[in-house]
Amino acid sequence: MFGSLVGWFTEPANALAVAQLVAAFVTALATIALWRVTRVLAVETKALAAMTARPFVVCLLESSESSAIALNLTLRNTGNATAFDVQLELSPALEKPNGNPPDDPTKTTWTISLLPPGQSLTTQGVLSTKISEKVFAATISWATMPGSSVRESLSYSFEPKDGFRGGWVTKGLHQIAGELEKIRNKLPKA
Repeated sequence: MFGSLVGWFTEPANALAVAQLVAAFVTALATIALWRVTRVLAVETKALAAMTARPFVVCLLESSESSAIALNLTLRNTGNATAFDVQLELSPALEKPNGNPPDDPTKTTWTISLLPPGQSLTTQGVLSTKISEKVFAATISWATMPGSSVRESLSYSFEPKDGFRGGWVTKGLHQIAGELEKIRNKLPKA
């Protein structure tokens, strides 16, 4: 029995048929594996493309260019699409820019109609000495279309020192102009 089976495989016509059958089976397996890998790659690429084409809004307190001890509350869209109907709730509340206490000491809220990608908006300044020891909780929500009921949101906490550079920022234009005027006054008149 075994001898006749070996004899059948050693005949050239039968060996060629078996080789073709094995090659077809290997090709079918490779095609199925390639289809599976391509499908997984297509799904992941689609998910990545959807994630990178969305807005992503954050807020932080960062050093102001107008004063070495001032901080500005800045909203920044770090995503790749415009954020609409942006709502920010910051707790505890920041004091008003004129130095008066806030109307509601527990939270401050802002609403902005749109924030383009890569853009930032400075909403309020505050002295760092008045808030240096606080921890702020921020809740930000936004929509990808104006008036949409589907909203994305982000909640996190931060400290003012996270964005404070203690006056080591690039100087504002008015400071540069003032320093140039001082230099000009010290130079001998020709």
